[in-house]
Amino acid sequence: MNASNTPIAILAGGKSRRMGRDKAFVELDGTPMIQWVITAVKECSVNPLIIANEPDRYGGFGLPVYPDIVPGMGPLSGLHTAFSVTGADRVMIVSCDSPLVTPDVINLILNYQFNGAEAVIPFVDGREQGLMAVYARSGIERFADRIASASIMFDEFRLGLNRIFITEDELRKVDPFLLAFLNVNTPEDIDAAVRSLPK
Repeated sequence: MNASNTPIAILAGGKSRRMGRDKAFVELDGTPMIQWVITAVKECSVNPLIIANEPDRYGGFGLPVYPDIVPGMGPLSGLHTAFSVTGADRVMIVSCDSPLVTPDVINLILNYQFNGAEAVIPFVDGREQGLMAVYARSGIERFADRIASASIMFDEFRLGLNRIFITEDELRKVDPFLLAFLNVNTPEDIDAAVRSLPK
């Protein structure tokens, strides 16, 4: 499978409680966070899309935008929608609050060998980075009944998959400081991200 044909869904549906406003439109160096992510994603996939529950707000970014088909399951709603609208066998998701993600990191994850797994997930700082990972349709299909009834959340779904992890050592080869995994969730995080922007 050509990795560039794998759809990449940018998840922009978070409620941003800690930020106090929609994270996707928070600006870093004068550019909305989601635009930083879009720029990186477009270098890696011919099929990028945005999942957001207010599609009209995202029409200016030049990508197709879809609302959750089955809301209420957090990021799993976005992943399920991405599989539904693309018909793809694999989908990568990237959260809009990871503005320092680079094409090198995305390509590493996209091209990582599945070896029969249902997900390829970076493992950074002792945690699975499930919001920057590739998932196989087989996982969604195994949980189809619970997804249809919105009776499962993303963490439970993810932990129920056969997962392969990408180690920090592997990731540091393309992202020495692991900046791609800096999530901007609070106003303080904005300052940290700005300090880390390429000069």
